[in-house]
Amino acid sequence: MKTLKTITSFLLTMLIALSSVRAESNKHSVEDNFNIKAGISINKIYFKTSFIPINEKREDQTESSGIGFNTSVGYKWNNWELMVGSDVLFGTLKDMTFEVNSNDITGNGHYRIFALSPLVRYYTPYIIYNRWNLFVDAGPTWSLHTFTLNNDLSGANFSSKKRISFENRGGSINIGFEEVVPFKETHPTFFEIGYSYMRSHKIFIVDASDFKDVITLQKDNSTDFRGHYFIFRFGITLF
Repeated sequence: MKTLKTITSFLLTMLIALSSVRAESNKHSVEDNFNIKAGISINKIYFKTSFIPINEKREDQTESSGIGFNTSVGYKWNNWELMVGSDVLFGTLKDMTFEVNSNDITGNGHYRIFALSPLVRYYTPYIIYNRWNLFVDAGPTWSLHTFTLNNDLSGANFSSKKRISFENRGGSINIGFEEVVPFKETHPTFFEIGYSYMRSHKIFIVDASDFKDVITLQKDNSTDFRGHYFIFRFGITLF
């Protein structure tokens, strides 16, 4: 009876120990599947717009280059990964044309884009030079595109303290390569080329003369802004 009790106690101890090891193993496995990535970006953007709706439909087409940074959070299973990626892009524009209070306005300025996109990524079986794994991903995109003028414009009630912003919806597709390494702690690098399309959903004109109290001057539905851009991203896995 004493021997049976000893064997039972030993088996229970081993079972608890094995359960703890398995739980710890699963914990590390789940943690290893998560990743946070960040890097720098270069973009080339093309867009068409009549910035504020006017009676006669008139559009201006503009293109510009800019820089920025990118981040993403993902969870990976073998060849598939679910991600949420973001881009913040900056650039300058010349001869921006739009209408304010029935006046045609043309001026120089700069733009800022914030884009957020849930993505599904597929890592293909193709390995380049036994080092780089080819991947593709795609998903819908939400973005906020903000324009700022450099100078106050004479003859119009519009100053460098005002902003024009468009809330956009669209989609993106990317293709790139990620470094093949045994552990993410070695911070594998990646680079990719992407394409995004966007079309405005809402327009905002705000007064940012007091950065502590930004006032919305005008808000309306909009379909007058649309465009697309190509982007090159380069970065590393941080965690």
